[in-house]
Formats: sequence, C-alpha cells, structure tokens
Amino acid sequence: MANDLAATGKHNLPPIPSKREKWGRGRGLRWRASYAWAAAALTFIVVLYFLNPTDYVLMPKCPFKLLTGYDCPGCGFQRAMHAFLHGDLVGALRFNPFLVLAVPYLLSLIVSDWLLHGKQAARWQRVTHHPLLLGSYLVLFFVWWVVRNLPGYSSFF
Repeated sequence: MANDLAATGKHNLPPIPSKREKWGRGRGLRWRASYAWAAAALTFIVVLYFLNPTDYVLMPKCPFKLLTGYDCPGCGFQRAMHAFLHGDLVGALRFNPFLVLAVPYLLSLIVSDWLLHGKQAARWQRVTHHPLLLGSYLVLFFVWWVVRNLPGYSSFF
C-alpha cells in the first residue's frame, strides 16, 4: 500500500466533509428526532384522551410502585393527564399535584432545547438550565416523593 501511495500520489481515504456538510447532516437528524418525539407524544396524548388508565389493564403501570408498594413522584401522571385533557383540573390535581410544576418546566425545556435555535435558544437555556432552577426542581421532586408516601397524605386530597 505504501508503494501504491508513492507511485500514484493518491490515497483511498474518503474526503473530509466541510463544516457545512457536517452541520447539515446533524441538523437533519435533530429535526427527525424532534418529529419522532413529537409524534410519540401526540400519540400518547390521543391514547390518554380516549382511554382512561384506571379502566384499561393494558395501560402501563408504575414499576416502582409494583416493586415497592410506594408511590413515585410520577405516580398518577396518566390519570392526571386523562382528567386534564377532559377539562377536570381538580381531578388532575388530586391524582398528581406535582404536575403543576413539572409540566410547564418540562415544556420549557422542550422549547429551549429542541424548538429554538441561536440566540433565542441561548436566552431560554440561560433560564431553563440555570443551576439554581435545576437544583430547586430536583429538591422539590425528592421532597414530593417523600411527602406523598407519608402516612395520612391521602387525607389532604
């Protein structure tokens, strides 16, 4: 092979792609992934609208609760979303009040990371990815996990 290179002056390596080609390829994959996630989320929302999770055995159950008997922070999410999609806000809060904080924050993360680009994305990400906001959300997440499993919690709702 060294003799071939010396004799012809050519090599068999593929050409190095330009920055524009690299960026374009990655952006296409990013958009396809975004569309796939959006389609999955829309499908999940449509299924939750038409199927009440308490009435159907095929709806997924919480593996943490099945293994331990304790509620995880997301327990009741499907029932809460079903109630919310049907306009029953009080019922949604009864199933999982943490969704009042979780859903807007998660939607802002989706917007800042997947839908916005350039300076707009950077502005949003300064807020959504701020260590104080992330830390506060995580603390509330774990506090909610403990509080909802305390004896007598269900009597509050």
